[in-house]
Amino acid sequence: GVELGAKQAGIVALLEPIYSWRILWLLNLPTGLILVMLGGFIPESAKFLLARGRKEEARRVMARFGAEARATRPDEARELARGKATALTGQAFFGKLLALSLAATCYGLVNFGLLLWLPADLVDKGYEMKLVSTLLAESALIALPTIFIAAWAYSRWSTKWSVAGSIGVTIVGLLLLLRLEIAGQGSPVIPVALLIIGTNAMIAMLLPYTAESFPLRIRGRTTGTVAACSKAGGLIAQVLAVMALVPALGLVSVAILFPTAAALGLVAWYGKETRGRDLRDLDPDGHTFDATGI
Repeated sequence: GVELGAKQAGIVALLEPIYSWRILWLLNLPTGLILVMLGGFIPESAKFLLARGRKEEARRVMARFGAEARATRPDEARELARGKATALTGQAFFGKLLALSLAATCYGLVNFGLLLWLPADLVDKGYEMKLVSTLLAESALIALPTIFIAAWAYSRWSTKWSVAGSIGVTIVGLLLLLRLEIAGQGSPVIPVALLIIGTNAMIAMLLPYTAESFPLRIRGRTTGTVAACSKAGGLIAQVLAVMALVPALGLVSVAILFPTAAALGLVAWYGKETRGRDLRDLDPDGHTFDATGI
């Protein structure tokens, strides 16, 4: 996330001139080990536990978050059966999945492509490598509060428009970077900071929003598809780098700008607000909670 970006950029400025870029391979090892160890403290989903009849465990998990299960009233069940809560199908389904997959792909292209190619481009423009690393560190520090702002906006304001806002910030960063490329001079701090802010907020919210936006029977597949797209963008960027086919950064910015703008439009059109909604409303054809008898 943003914290890792700040750490990496700071260590680049300090150690890369001495040990070369290979020192960066060691940066994520401690974080990965910590995540593996913390995995045992992550509770199972209450819905998963209820679906398997493990009611007491589910109640304990929900109690930790101030929630409790309740039985569905007969009138609620009838409303659901009549289709008051409509599952995503057809154009609505494919439109939303395309929107989120496209946004995830653009994230990968920016995070694993554009931002990695930027230092070499700046050096070619006459910036010193040490100065470039310092500028990237400053941009990462500016973006540091992103994760807290994104979490607040997503939980307290709007899920849909928080995701759309992160895409919009990324677009502004791309436009400013394009202007920097055209002008050939100026500070890259603000454009890079906006790209880091936008992409980190985007990836922090995309997968939870995807999971909340699709019925349970397809939730795993749709979330997995969006997650795969976030890696696909990076894969495309790395293939271009390995084959020495990386175009000029201005052209890269334009190439990423249009699909990112399309993703913003699709999210605005097909996205639905999920904040405060009962996720069972997305499951008219499979009420897992109803089967538990709670």
